[in-house]
Amino acid sequence: MLITLLITLNENLNLPVLLHSHNSVNPGGLDEASVEMDEPRLTESLDSAIEILRHERKSGRIAGGSIKESFVELGVPSKLVIIGDIHGDITTLRYILNQINADVMLRNSRNKLIFLGDYVDRGPDSLAVLYAICSLKTRFPESVILMRGNHEAPIEFPFPSHNLPAEIIDHFGYQRGKLVYNEKILPFFHLLTLATLIEGSLLLVHGGVPTGSYDDTFREHLSTAGRTYTNNTIMEEILWNDPRQGIRNRDGWEYSRRGIGKHFGIEISRKWLRISKTRVIVRGHEPCQGFRIDHDGSVITLFSCQEPYPNFQAAYMSVNEQELKSVEDAVDLSSQIYKL
Repeated sequence: MLITLLITLNENLNLPVLLHSHNSVNPGGLDEASVEMDEPRLTESLDSAIEILRHERKSGRIAGGSIKESFVELGVPSKLVIIGDIHGDITTLRYILNQINADVMLRNSRNKLIFLGDYVDRGPDSLAVLYAICSLKTRFPESVILMRGNHEAPIEFPFPSHNLPAEIIDHFGYQRGKLVYNEKILPFFHLLTLATLIEGSLLLVHGGVPTGSYDDTFREHLSTAGRTYTNNTIMEEILWNDPRQGIRNRDGWEYSRRGIGKHFGIEISRKWLRISKTRVIVRGHEPCQGFRIDHDGSVITLFSCQEPYPNFQAAYMSVNEQELKSVEDAVDLSSQIYKL
């Protein structure tokens, strides 16, 4: 009966076995808490975040930068913290937020906390993670940037490991769970950022950079990717691409063994650093031992969850303004990455 309900919720998805969870966090997601996650608590946090994200897109601004649809462009922050994939691991997220003293750091709008996406699935506490990041965005709207991962695009690019609907149904029942998923969570996902550029230093995406030729039009292509995904592969590639060594064909890329997205080589990375006038591509998407450097220091992968991936390490990046301005490559950034 449960399998039938889940398939009905989204007939395009082949959903796995339900994971049970009873953990949550208090508003802001900064402290330990043991309150049971309830629907009003979650929907209120989602509604608040959605309202803020819509306002940002309409106004075209965030403190220290600008927003054009799914593309954010920032000056160099006073302090920057980047968190990679979380995948329902609320325990590791709490630890990182406590380590960076987020409740104090984020009060200054010149500081920025950027999430690279993949908040849900695989781990047991996707709802608690959603509640935490929405609460952070609500409390500190000018300091928090929420990017979109491939796990936040289940309708556009269906994949088999999307167990979020199952977790929602377990908590709220089929009818209310379906409503929360379709009318709250999916609209929230659609408003998340696809690419963030930090002036002169970093280009942030979840998976990788697109392999097409854009040059002077790259800002327009990144900003419109969320609504043009049926006409081109830009959004798919941002969310699903991976860097690989040894790609020697003329195009500089090959089709991904994931069955979606592409593997891009060093020349693609160098091209994007040139046209965006940045030094390093920062991305998540792949489990690693906290971080991994590719393409001779052009790309760094950051991974920030442990519970769903016990054979890998979690880490986060914390870097100040002067360090960002002096970055030459990913090796420089590696000294600002903290493993758990």
